[in-house]
Parts: sequence; C-alpha cells; structure tokens
Amino acid sequence: MTLALPKILILSVGYGKGHHSAAYALAEYYQKKGWESRVLDVCELAQPRLFRLTQRFYDFCVRRAPWLWGITYGLTDTADWARLIHSPFLRPVLRCLQDILEQERPELVVCTYPLFAYMLDDLRQRRRWSGRYAVVVTDAREISRPWMRSSADLVTVPDEGSRQLVLERYGLPESIIEAAGFPVRGAFGAASELPVPTQGHLSILYGAYRQTGGVIRDIEALMSSFPGLELTVLAGHRTRLLQRHFAAYCASRRLTVIRETAEMPELLRKSHFYIGKAGAATMFECYSSCVPILVNFTLPGQEQGNLELLLEDGAGYHVESTLHLVDTLHCLLEHDAEGWQLLRRAMVAADRAGGAARVAAAIERRIGR
Repeated sequence: MTLALPKILILSVGYGKGHHSAAYALAEYYQKKGWESRVLDVCELAQPRLFRLTQRFYDFCVRRAPWLWGITYGLTDTADWARLIHSPFLRPVLRCLQDILEQERPELVVCTYPLFAYMLDDLRQRRRWSGRYAVVVTDAREISRPWMRSSADLVTVPDEGSRQLVLERYGLPESIIEAAGFPVRGAFGAASELPVPTQGHLSILYGAYRQTGGVIRDIEALMSSFPGLELTVLAGHRTRLLQRHFAAYCASRRLTVIRETAEMPELLRKSHFYIGKAGAATMFECYSSCVPILVNFTLPGQEQGNLELLLEDGAGYHVESTLHLVDTLHCLLEHDAEGWQLLRRAMVAADRAGGAARVAAAIERRIGR
C-alpha cells in the first residue's frame, strides 16, 4: 500500500514577479522534502478576464505611470479586505477557493498574496474549512496593512527590521511574526569564478523599467562609457523599439535586448551588476547570486522599503540619473574593483539567501505539518 504524500497548497497571484517567485520557490523546496506541492492563482482561475484587465493595469502603472500606482497602493492599504472579498468581482474567487480546498484537502496552505488570507478567514468562520495557514510577505519594511490584518497562524517577513516595524505599527503578537527571508529557487547561486570587472571586461544585466527616454539614455551612456561592456537588457514591450534604436550595438553582440527570460539564474551568474527597479523577487535573487544592485527605479510604496533594506545592508546603491549611474560604476571599478568587491561581501554578510528553507522551518515551528 502506497502512502499518500503530504500536500501543500500555495496561493499566489500574477501581479509583478514577487508573489509567484516566492510561491514557486516554496513549492520547489517542499517537493524536495517529499511533499506534493501546488501553486494556484485562484484569481486567474475564477475570473480570467477581470484578472487580465487588472494585470494590464498593474503593468501600465509600472512601465508608464508609477504615480498612479502610488494612488492605487494607498487605496488598497486603507480598504477593508474582509468585506472586499464579498464584492461581486471577488465572490467567484472565494467560491473557487472553497471548491479547491474541498477537492485538494491540503495539510498546509500558504499565501504569498494577502487577499487569499481573508478568504481563508471567511471560510474558517463559516466552517467551510478548518485548516491552518501561513502568510509569506514578499516585500520589506514598507509592509502595507492588508498583509497584517488577517487571522493567519503565522506571518513571515523578509528581515528582522521588517519584523520590528510591523510589531510596532500594527500591535501584533510577537509569536506569529517571524523574520524568515524571501524564498528564492535553488537555481540562483553565486558564480564561483566570476572575474573581477574592469573597464575592458564588464557584464551587466539591465531591467528596463524607467520611462523609454531614460532607458535609452542609460543604454547609450553605458555602451559609450565602458568599451568592454556586455549589456543584456530585459526590455518587455519595448524590445523591438530598443533593438531598432541600438541596431549597431546589437549587431556587434555587445548589446542583447530580450523581451523576457526563463534563464534568470544563468544571466545573474554571468553578471557583475544588476541595474533596475527594487522589486523584491529580483532583489533577493541578486542577493542569492551575489550580484550588487544599482536601483534606478522604485514603485511608490513597497519597493521603497526594499530599497531601504538594500542600502542598510550596503549591498547596492540608488542612482538618481544617467550621469549618477555612470559615475557610480566608474567609482566601483576603481582600484581593482574594490567597490564591487565590498558590495559582494556585504551581500554575503547580510545572509539573505536560503529563504525557502527558513520559511519552511518557521512554518514547522508554528503550525507543524
């Protein structure tokens, strides 16, 4: 007789990269421990058209109107999410989640997006589900109210500073808040023999989140200022525009412009720096890969907290303009790249890698199997 594997259900949502990245890292970890792991985006399953519309709105805010995201973030921070889940738009999602729980009967549920925590609370209150669950917060420091107002059995945050802030801000019991890191897939790891960068040998991964004009200025300045630079740009919807604009550089193979990638671990292993926004997933993937970060873009709200953590660790810089970016890189490459080496040592000292194992250990201590 074959014994059934213990089952974990991880509830996530496809806004940005962080929620899914954390969810799949946890699923990978539990699978290695012998669990049956499933990651589900219940919003996409229950309301695919509405979900795609809200996802496009999020992407528009990120790429073109961060000020609008700031307003939206403020509204979601003050909204009553316990009531919101009974709105006509979200009621089908709640019913879908109830059906999934009845069918799957997981031993453990983990939420990497706060909406589902309130749905689980509602199902417990109405005796439609009787399990226990954990919430994994996917940003640091600037942690909004919805993450903290559910009745989760455990809430993990990325670092001790975030833990102290939420305890003071929201008056929660210390026993349910743990600093456990950000879950990152095992494929992310530091390159063991990455050569020290120089003016003549430099590899950079660039996330094109600034306005188009700013992205073009950055690329032009980087390519002209560092003759040995190999630059890979994650360009999203602007891929063809940038490929046409920089056709000569692309032809020389010094510049590679791609829409997206499934090879992020390999790209980071080959990179001396990452330049882009302070999204939690990419930031902690950089920590795990020991790639210093130069932040040139932050979304209002949660990403400013991620930047605060990065600067506190001494693992990167905030660059406010193209000129500042180029000057910072020149300084970091001086004296046999002493600045670059200091940033890498700071990343190691901060000990931000291994989040999936730490989150799982916290869950075991608080909730058990």
